[in-house]
Amino acid sequence: MKKRVPNFSFKFYYPIFTFFVVAFLFSFSSFYNPKWNYNWGGIRKQVKDSILRFDYYGSISWDSTNQSGHRLQSYFTHRWILDNADPHELYRLLDYPDGTVKAIAYEGLMYNSSIKKYPLLKKVLNDTLSFVSYRTGCIGSGTMLSNYVISFVTNIDERAPTKINAPIIDLTKKEKEEILMLLDQRISREKYYKEEFYKTIR
Repeated sequence: MKKRVPNFSFKFYYPIFTFFVVAFLFSFSSFYNPKWNYNWGGIRKQVKDSILRFDYYGSISWDSTNQSGHRLQSYFTHRWILDNADPHELYRLLDYPDGTVKAIAYEGLMYNSSIKKYPLLKKVLNDTLSFVSYRTGCIGSGTMLSNYVISFVTNIDERAPTKINAPIIDLTKKEKEEILMLLDQRISREKYYKEEFYKTIR
């Protein structure tokens, strides 16, 4: 007697197949990191390696020290990037999907005397969903990218503590007033921007 071959029907398995595909895509999207797709074109390997190392540390450190009283490695990596990345590389890093890395890029550009600062300040003020992590001593904190660049790097805002060896920012009185007005507007809505930022990383 001839053995009967089961009649395979893809229609029967289609719902199961669809379920597993959707489940896979959902699980992938839950841990997907936009940094994976960042275009490193135009950035030298040594600068890229330093950025990835700094990104791993996760925050900017100034006078923070380890248990032995020595500066944290992130401080030296920070300084190396500022001393070695060229303006083209720093401009490219303004699109890096991490606010702390962007902060270093803006800082480096602020110290470049050949770059007009007003358009750069307007650009950072429009980046409302980027935040910077930093450490002072043993205390870690965070702030909006625009507040970090204007209040922590430059001496534009006279209400903030004066920075030693701050970059020279040549603005007209009108431009300065506009920048500070926009900064105040951003800070007043910081809670809202944080909520919107958290939505992008969930």
